[in-house]
Amino acid sequence: MDIKSPTHKTLTRLIPPLTIWAIGKILDMPSVKGSVLELDGRAYKQRHAAARSLKRSVKNAKSNSSWLAAGAAAIVVGIGLMAKASREK
Repeated sequence: MDIKSPTHKTLTRLIPPLTIWAIGKILDMPSVKGSVLELDGRAYKQRHAAARSLKRSVKNAKSNSSWLAAGAAAIVVGIGLMAKASREK
């Protein structure tokens, strides 16, 4: 039989909360906090740049809608011609 002592049970119940507390203390250290903030800044900068790029693309498409339509039509015509040329005769 494997009988566990009350001390063992108590320790196994305390380990997860103590681990979370220790990780929280480590993340609150100034050196770690600075690194985390720097990493967050990089991630935010990339997300911000992507959002600005998307807004710029939409703005350009709206202001050049005739060119956009002509380009889309040219792509459709090109695909149609390629399909026609690839058919067996």
